[in-house]
Amino acid sequence: MKSIGIIDLGSNSLKLLIAELRESKKINVLFERKHQIRLSDYYIDDLPNLSGMGIYKLILSIQNFKEKCEAFNCTEIIAVATETLRKCANRDIVLKEIKKETGLDVKILTGYEESYLGYVSTINTLNYNSYFLVDMGGASVEIALIKNRKFKNYASLPLGPIPLSSKFNMFNKISPFTKNEFKNYIYNEFNKYPWLKQGKNLPIITIGGSMKNIAQIHICNSDNYTETSLHNFQMSYSELSHINNKICSLDYSDRISIKGVSKKRADVICASSNFMKYFMLYIHGKKIIINNYGIREGIFYSCLEKQT
Repeated sequence: MKSIGIIDLGSNSLKLLIAELRESKKINVLFERKHQIRLSDYYIDDLPNLSGMGIYKLILSIQNFKEKCEAFNCTEIIAVATETLRKCANRDIVLKEIKKETGLDVKILTGYEESYLGYVSTINTLNYNSYFLVDMGGASVEIALIKNRKFKNYASLPLGPIPLSSKFNMFNKISPFTKNEFKNYIYNEFNKYPWLKQGKNLPIITIGGSMKNIAQIHICNSDNYTETSLHNFQMSYSELSHINNKICSLDYSDRISIKGVSKKRADVICASSNFMKYFMLYIHGKKIIINNYGIREGIFYSCLEKQT
């Protein structure tokens, strides 16, 4: 049976999925791994450029993933990158160094491609007809409007939790004034896309580790849930707002003591929860649905369609 390796170079981490290509439309996962590297920490100057140390750490992780793919006799290795390399001024140098040291060609996805792959992943793993799809990475957020299971519109916004946390200094306790500034800022961004109003009251399906962590916080601090899987887990606006108010009222040192908070995301979790809270308000969304799968699974299903 053929297997492929899919490497996703994201803003917060590098992720690997190795899976079998089968005729049945189900993923048989052979191996998964994540390396936590916040590449934006290795930006230098305002352009920005990725530093030599950032390139070195990136290549080490890719090489490790490539060796895993070879151990599983993958017939193909697909490597893609998102906003962190998309915005890099020296991305051509980075790609050449990766190719030189690992032999792999990394494709930098456009915002449209990133959003569409999230859509492909979602329609193959969840059963909803009309919704907003919000893929929250570390550096960017992709928003797509899905109507009757058709991809209608999308926007790629540089409003990921990492840049938003820096812009509004959301690493510690957040004041009402800062929250209001944050709201006005992202509402101005949303207003650039009139089609968002076409999805009023639709549910929001989310992709990405930030929202999964928020759902985990909710589960860990509630007596009503015993779910072991976050896939298809739902949260209401009031539940999200409660978590948001709690974590934003605390400094970083206190925030990490809350049950369920990931220490690797505690510094940017408030930007994530605020973004989603205000997006829900903007489109009058009533619930969030967690999709445990994303770009890598979207690529897998695209490969599956090509061979059938």
